Amino acid sequence: MGCFIGLDLGTGATKGVLWDGEKILAKSSVEVEFIREGERVTLESASWLEKSMNQIRDLAGKANSPVEGISMCAASGNTLVTDENGTPLCPIISWLDGRKIEESPAENLHEIVGWPWVKGFPYAHISFLRQEHPEIFTSSSHVCMNNDFLSYHLCGKWALDHSSATPFYLQDQRNFTYYKPFLDDLGLEEKSLSPLVPSCTVMGTLKETLSCGNLTPRTKIVAGSFDHPSAARACGIVREGEMLFSCGTSWVGFAPVKERTILPGYLSDPYMVFEGGEWGLIRSWSKVGLELEKWILSHCGNGSDRYARFNDEALAGGPAWEKMLETARTFRERAFPGRKFARIVLCGGPSESPAWRKAIAEVWEAVIEVSPFEKYTGAVGAAKMAEKGVRNNA
Repeated sequence: MGCFIGLDLGTGATKGVLWDGEKILAKSSVEVEFIREGERVTLESASWLEKSMNQIRDLAGKANSPVEGISMCAASGNTLVTDENGTPLCPIISWLDGRKIEESPAENLHEIVGWPWVKGFPYAHISFLRQEHPEIFTSSSHVCMNNDFLSYHLCGKWALDHSSATPFYLQDQRNFTYYKPFLDDLGLEEKSLSPLVPSCTVMGTLKETLSCGNLTPRTKIVAGSFDHPSAARACGIVREGEMLFSCGTSWVGFAPVKERTILPGYLSDPYMVFEGGEWGLIRSWSKVGLELEKWILSHCGNGSDRYARFNDEALAGGPAWEKMLETARTFRERAFPGRKFARIVLCGGPSESPAWRKAIAEVWEAVIEVSPFEKYTGAVGAAKMAEKGVRNNA
């Protein structure tokens, strides 16, 4: 049996796993280095790419057989422009970038792309880049996100899965094509964008120049997804009445639904529709993890034991426990108020905390399962997509 590499290109770290189809053989986490200049939040493109490549090599080096496939999920919404050879012409603009466009480019944007207007993300990034660096937009330049940037450098072919393309804000999710009025508004041609493909599609094989040890020209590069659908795949969240509760930089509830559902404040994901399965309905509480971190730093110090202290103080009652209950209640009211789930799986940092599990179970009035993959749940989902793509292509 071969093995697979799954990457979760997260906001603060890239997490990776080596997967044999049943269990994790090796895992790693590489911190993302931000460049902050006022409201601007960027990543150095070449450095980020090199770190990602090294992480893949390190994981492959721990395999006992050739790596059959590589896939990735991503906290999509990061933007860059490259030349025709994939050489970056600007830094990667993070979705955390604070510059915004107030007015939505279309009244029915939510219906078109599947996400409500959040005033930023690639649509805004491209607009700002056009104003500040018009010289980088040529007939041969390529506009992408960091996930299709990485996959291109692995296999030499551009492609972007429909799930990740949703927060790109340029896809018409109703028919899974680029939305020409938005391209026209931004002065883009479709040839400058990555072709859109379903998750689990084999995009190509590893470049011969990257072959080394367990990485071979037979290693397939497989289209992944947005990060929360990937984590849901890892946990087997596949039908209505189930929910993935993901706690990271943002807190997210992901629930499969039978039909594409557009509700105010909710995100629609194509999830498994190309495999005869469900759509995904997502409710996000953006950046709550960053706010929690501020609270923890102010009450528990900045030592490496601050999360353990936060957990212990919460179990003992008092301000830490009240903070947890308040946070859990607020999220339930924002996510799926009044709706009960037969199965809830928790993943992310708080899933490792007994106090957080207790608070969430109390607020949601449910027995909480915990992902066995902990913070690597999204990466395992990506590895499973790599496996599925390889098997379907065999």
